[in-house]
Amino acid sequence: MYDDFLARIVEPDAFLPSQFYGTGGLSRKLEGEKRLMIAILKDAVECLDKYRGARSGSGRSQYENALEWVQDKGTDWLFSFSNICDFLGFDPDYLRSVLLKRENRAIKPVCGKVFSFSAVVAAQQ
Repeated sequence: MYDDFLARIVEPDAFLPSQFYGTGGLSRKLEGEKRLMIAILKDAVECLDKYRGARSGSGRSQYENALEWVQDKGTDWLFSFSNICDFLGFDPDYLRSVLLKRENRAIKPVCGKVFSFSAVVAAQQ
């Protein structure tokens, strides 16, 4: 009886490779989270492009939300711009600067009519 007990304790356990290495459930779960983060980042970039010149309330709102999300440097929220970039292996500051530079370039300056001083004085008389 003692030999039986000792043999069971000392005997190596047999594992199947799938039991030892796992079934990949965790990696699939992480893959799903990674795909979600990519989709969030892609949606923000597409909203910045698509609704840049929007005049409707909903389009303008989507543009402003995407722009605000990119500009936010906080990391409190799991799906913040900085956290998503870090998780995906991007430098958040660099990507933010590229996106904001593109937005600043796309904004057209508001130019009114240019009047000379003499034209203004002549119009007042």
